[in-house]
Parts: sequence; structure tokens; C-alpha cells
Amino acid sequence: MKTFFLITHIAFGFLALGVGIVPMLSKKGNTLHNRTGLVYYWSMVIVAFSSVGLVLVSPFTDGRLFLTGIAVFSFYMCFTGKRALQQRGSEPVRWYDWAISSVMGAASLTMMGYGMYYVQHFFQTGHFSSMSILFLAFGFFSGTNALYDIRKYLAPEKAKYGTKEWFFIHIERMGGSYIATFTAFALVNIRYIFPEAPQAVYIATWIMPGLIGGLFIGRAVRKYATKFRLAV
Repeated sequence: MKTFFLITHIAFGFLALGVGIVPMLSKKGNTLHNRTGLVYYWSMVIVAFSSVGLVLVSPFTDGRLFLTGIAVFSFYMCFTGKRALQQRGSEPVRWYDWAISSVMGAASLTMMGYGMYYVQHFFQTGHFSSMSILFLAFGFFSGTNALYDIRKYLAPEKAKYGTKEWFFIHIERMGGSYIATFTAFALVNIRYIFPEAPQAVYIATWIMPGLIGGLFIGRAVRKYATKFRLAV
């Protein structure tokens, strides 16, 4: 069973990485954008479920737990990015919107709890683990996204992009999903490429894709905000 989950996870992870860049570079709304976007979405669904499957059938490690957190977060971003398109009209908030945002919120609290455990361990033993930074930072970031969505479900008028919320959330979430997927790919492979690399290299591998990708997403948001004459 582990082999099945592993092969499935790797195969669809590579597919998501390869095809996911196409919707970003193609014209928004055309056939190529829509079809490759759907392939990316369903690939990420399979990646998320296979990641959870790997955790259930593999020995428990903090690294595996964190990578699963990334997979769940990436799927959450992908799911809400796709839902944003469906909610541009009169589509109401469904029970599964509440459910997945609640699961993401719980997962983020779990990650931050693990981060605090490592911080406490550091003060008790003096041994620093980079996992403390990673769990805290990633837990906080994923939690802010889930919290924003829950607040929006309760008060739709508070959406930060107004009537164009669906458009900008789609860009932000799908882009964020791809960044998370790339981050997981880089983390898994860097230990084979640079097995003796210092901790700083691993921390940079966790953080840099988000920083660089975030700059590109921010640039796209500002570009379209100017086009739509929105203040962001």
C-alpha cells in the first residue's frame, strides 16, 4: 500500500508541477488556461489524498507531518481558488466550504502547536530545531487564509476585493497552491542533491519559493487592480 501511495504521489506531483505553470502563462479564460487548470486541480486532489495515505501507512516523523501539512494547504489553496470562480455569481457558501476552511484552521493550529513545542524544547535543552520556525510560520500563514475565508462566509460584504473578489482570490490561491507544491518538491530533493548542507540551506528552501512567488503574485494583483481601478 505504501508503494502505491508513493508512486501515485510522485507521479501526480510531477504532473501538477509540469502542467501548473501553463495556466499562469496562458491567456486568462481561454481553452488552454481552463483545461490545464482543471488537470492541475485534479492532480492536486490526488496529491493531497496520497500524502495523507503515506502518513497513515508510514512511520511517524515530524518531516512527514510537515510535508502533509503543505499538501493539505496546497489543496486548500487550489480548492478555494477554483471555488472562487464558481462564486462570482449567486453561488452561496456551501457546507463543504465551511468544512474545508475549518479543517485548514485546525491543521494550522496543530502546526503552530508543534512549533511552540519545539520552542519550549529549545528553552529547556538549548537545542535549536529549524522545525520550530517552519511549523510556526507555515501554520500562521495557512491559518490567516482559513480565517479570512471564514470571516468572509459570515460577512461577504467585507471581501477585500469587492465585486472582483472571485478574480483576485483565484489568482492568489492558485498561485499559492503552486508555490506550496514547488516548495514540497524542492524540500524532498535537496537532501539528495546537498546531503551535507547546513540548516540554513534547508530553511531557505522552505522560505524562498514563498517569498519569490509571493512577489510575482503581488505584481499580478497590482497589475489587474490598476486595470480594474481598485485600491489594494
